[in-house]
Amino acid sequence: MEKYYKILYYLNQNPFENQRALARGVEMSLGQVNGLMRQLTEEGYLEKQGGNIQLTEKAESFLEQMTRQNQTGRLIFEKRKKKIDTAVILAAGRNPNFDCPTGLLEVGGIPLIERLLKMLTVRGIDKIYVVTGSQKEQYEEYFRGRGVTLVNNPRYKWNGTMESLSMVRDLVQDDFLLLESNLIFEETAITALLEGEEANRLVLTAPSGSKDEAYVELDSRQNLFRISKDIHQLNRIDGEMIGLSRISLSLYRKMLEYFADNQNPMLNYEYVIEDIGRIYQIRGIMVDDMAWTVIEDQELYRKARERVYPKILKRERLRKENHARETFSRCMGIPEESIEDFGISGGMTNTNFYVKAAGKEYILRIPGACTDIMIDRKSERHNSALASDFGINVPTLYFDAETGVKVTQYLPEAVTLNGKTARLEMNIRKSTRLLRELHHSDLRMYQDFSVRKEYEKYKELIEKVQASVYPEYQEMDQAFYRLLDRLEEIGTEHLPCHNDLVPENLILDASGRMYLIDWEYSGYNDPMWDLASHLLESEFLPLEEELYLQYYFEGDAPEHAREKIRIYEILQDILWAAWTMAKEAQGEDFGSYGRDRLKRGKQAYEKLY
Repeated sequence: MEKYYKILYYLNQNPFENQRALARGVEMSLGQVNGLMRQLTEEGYLEKQGGNIQLTEKAESFLEQMTRQNQTGRLIFEKRKKKIDTAVILAAGRNPNFDCPTGLLEVGGIPLIERLLKMLTVRGIDKIYVVTGSQKEQYEEYFRGRGVTLVNNPRYKWNGTMESLSMVRDLVQDDFLLLESNLIFEETAITALLEGEEANRLVLTAPSGSKDEAYVELDSRQNLFRISKDIHQLNRIDGEMIGLSRISLSLYRKMLEYFADNQNPMLNYEYVIEDIGRIYQIRGIMVDDMAWTVIEDQELYRKARERVYPKILKRERLRKENHARETFSRCMGIPEESIEDFGISGGMTNTNFYVKAAGKEYILRIPGACTDIMIDRKSERHNSALASDFGINVPTLYFDAETGVKVTQYLPEAVTLNGKTARLEMNIRKSTRLLRELHHSDLRMYQDFSVRKEYEKYKELIEKVQASVYPEYQEMDQAFYRLLDRLEEIGTEHLPCHNDLVPENLILDASGRMYLIDWEYSGYNDPMWDLASHLLESEFLPLEEELYLQYYFEGDAPEHAREKIRIYEILQDILWAAWTMAKEAQGEDFGSYGRDRLKRGKQAYEKLY
């Protein structure tokens, strides 16, 4: 049986190439290996799948038994196969220190569990299961209509976390991230779980001094060796397990098998992992110097609010800036040491950076969360180039349509318009002339801009990431389609448009020449959309609007154009409210922006009809 074990163990650790390579690996003759492979196949330990050799369940059971007996090595689960799209959040426990579930405690104005969801959904993890128990009604109310699956553990008072984890046995169909709801931590922890080849990973940090530490000892290959809350039981302290894990479906099934004969309902899942870790490789990942805390009492809650969260915000901002510096250096071929000045320069959909390097000045655009889904970068690149050649966009020096990274020329002494300056007559004259030139040009735009398609794209994303929706959303969703029907009755035009006429997208160079920047949403559309956008975003008063339309139409505006402008203003409020809900679900914070837009749209709709 020792020879059987030697071959099967080797095949568990290494991909099968051929029998000659296997013979070298197990230090046997080729003839011996050929004979043993035949026997192992006949006895059901091996099976052929195409040109490959696979271990059967019988072989895995044999390896487990032999490994337990001699402890000569650890078996491995399958390598990581695909992107994780599932997460399980444990939130069943009762904490008498708080009046609500710990996951609903707010830090920085956001419930802990909401912060978890945003970190997950921005990474494409959209199958989310929350195991509730104590005060489950509060979670039910919080997640109502959001698509998060809640699973109740009715015996939460009398069992440990393994019972809660077992509650999703019929729901989880693939590898998943396992998180605990009473944590706040840096996003680097999630990144650490998702990277690497190992299918099973546990996040470790330096011991925190909290009141419920789970100390971890790793073996020489950084695999789990022992977990204990008693520091006296470990030969070496390699870190603290904080409650963030990557669990393969195979490991989860092993955990359920182990738990099937459970006689102690208070068992916690980490000790089940420890037991399986005696046989299988489960990697411990040290995330050094991470800002985090568990929240178990008022003292730790205060620590989270006053110390940990501000540190997380600062580090994430620095991380974003460092990433941007590296990106600029790589894209432009300019060494980082040549960068003289670097700083955030605004942006709403994206983050813009001012860069001074090697004596020249630039604007770097780093795409925001979810923009790969929201925006067609090939269309933007095409239309931006057209607009630059036409003389109404600033020169673009670098554009990657795959990543959305863009570098444009910085205009010295340039002035960005705002709502106030956009309403000045001298700027009204320039912006209306620029728009007439665009709308009546022969620019061959990449594609159409369809408000219906844009809106339904955001709706789909809202549903996918289980975003929370604003109170007026359902009512205004119906109004949206009624307004589209009215537009069909009036009739629309199909001309080159910018489609995002916020005043900040209009800039004046030192000579007073006006440019229109940021062509992300550009495409063929009705020009009244652009007028509606600029009038709405710049908050034109009635008399100012009348002047603006006089300049654009070079006379009185037709009545049908005025009605279309009113309709497009309402549609834009609904559209960008949906955009905001989708972006906020990805972890971005826009304050009351989206809610205010939807309320304004509702008021305008009620006034118009």
